[in-house]
Amino acid sequence: RTLTSAGKDLHDNFLKALAVREEDNRSGKVSSVIFIRDKNSHGQEVSGYIDYAHRLKTEDFEVYFSGKKRLLPRPTDMSFYNWDSHIAVWNSTPNYQVIADNPEGLLFKYKRDRKILNVDPK
Repeated sequence: RTLTSAGKDLHDNFLKALAVREEDNRSGKVSSVIFIRDKNSHGQEVSGYIDYAHRLKTEDFEVYFSGKKRLLPRPTDMSFYNWDSHIAVWNSTPNYQVIADNPEGLLFKYKRDRKILNVDPK
């Protein structure tokens, strides 16, 4: 399968970083978690953690690599928070189990090696 980012002239550093990781995430060699905090089309601030490998499998990234759309967290991602409506959602994916009730904060357990990813920036 051809990489979605192949042959694209990427000027955005974020898209360049996604392109570098695309093949390894598609093949399962690497698993990347993306954190994004941005404004949605309604001007609301949203943030969330995205399982890049899972989104690559369930969505066509052509719209992102071509610059037609910005990659934003969705309520179907590993975590999603809308800062205006205070809606918080989390979902486990085929790659990660979300541990949301931890006193240390949100944790992601990688299902392959069972290692815990603590995303607290402390």
